[in-house]
Amino acid sequence: MQKVYSNWVEIDLSAIRHNIRVLRAIALKSGAQLMPVIKSEAYGHGLVEVGRLLDREGIWGLGISEIEEAHMLRQAGVNSPLFLLSGFPLDAVREIVGLNLIPGICRIEELNTLNSYCSREGMKRQPVHLKVDTGMGRLGFSRSRLLEIVKMKASWPALEFSGIYSHMPVADTPSDPFNRLQLESFDSILADVVKAGWHFRWVHIANSAGLIHFEMARYNLVRPGLGIYGVYPDRSGRDILDLRPAMGFKSRIVDIRCVPSDTAIGYGHSFYTKRQSRIAVVPVGYDDGFIRSLSNKAEVLIHGVRCPVVGRICMKALMVDVSCLASAGSGDEVVLLGCQGDESITLDELAQRAGTISYELMCLLGRLNFRRYL
Repeated sequence: MQKVYSNWVEIDLSAIRHNIRVLRAIALKSGAQLMPVIKSEAYGHGLVEVGRLLDREGIWGLGISEIEEAHMLRQAGVNSPLFLLSGFPLDAVREIVGLNLIPGICRIEELNTLNSYCSREGMKRQPVHLKVDTGMGRLGFSRSRLLEIVKMKASWPALEFSGIYSHMPVADTPSDPFNRLQLESFDSILADVVKAGWHFRWVHIANSAGLIHFEMARYNLVRPGLGIYGVYPDRSGRDILDLRPAMGFKSRIVDIRCVPSDTAIGYGHSFYTKRQSRIAVVPVGYDDGFIRSLSNKAEVLIHGVRCPVVGRICMKALMVDVSCLASAGSGDEVVLLGCQGDESITLDELAQRAGTISYELMCLLGRLNFRRYL
């Protein structure tokens, strides 16, 4: 039996292809290669579908966060190197070797466990990258601990220390002075590890914002995530490059109710009609990733016209005032994200109205709804 979906997310793969080529052109100006980040279902766009697409785009490798993601990509025929961005569970060493993964190392236990396994299996030169914390305060070795490990790297003979990396926490605010301070600190760390005898092959710290705004952050490898999906990390990015949004979110009207003035709409009666109104019911709610904080704030597109969401968003429904559209009826398409006619609703707009970030909305909408690929 063919499934019928009330709501669907549209993913424009040609937009992702366009975006990766735009970002690669910037990276190539500095001689850097690309490691697109596709963790968390490619930010809701589909891990396997996006992975297959990027696998054919001349990339260095793909950034992931879970062993299960690696299984899915390898089973789908993706042959590019797969880089584990945030370390790995210690009981996953067999998968790391078997799936030909490159782990980012954040704890010394990971070095010890992986080296022991590879030594028992008679394997040598398993590549690893060491992560150093230069201001994110999340994962990675301190500067002093990193230098200790570098001086002791002969203690892990089965491993090839092939890269060093970090992460930029405020690159999406290019004017923040911490960005320059962080990059200067990272450069100083790189100089120290060379003095300590480690001549690394790969260096990476830049996310999409770092790639776009800081030439000195590109080194020879960059890790764009947000930009791949056509979302700018900050407003100034729009003046620098042309990205195309890849995700849209659509539904259809299931009912229209004609109600008099001063009628309460939805839970908590947070909205009352100010005139005789036509209220459309759309089968989209917070269970579908259209979060409750958008209540009485979001707009949707119907017949190419912006119409306000009124009342509180329910688990599986929201209400829209379509009084301005006499022709609107059941079955009409509703665009909650994307374009219709000459109008558009962007992730940035939705995120701002919801008091969150575009990353969260992409992940929610993409994971919780059926995806159609264009």
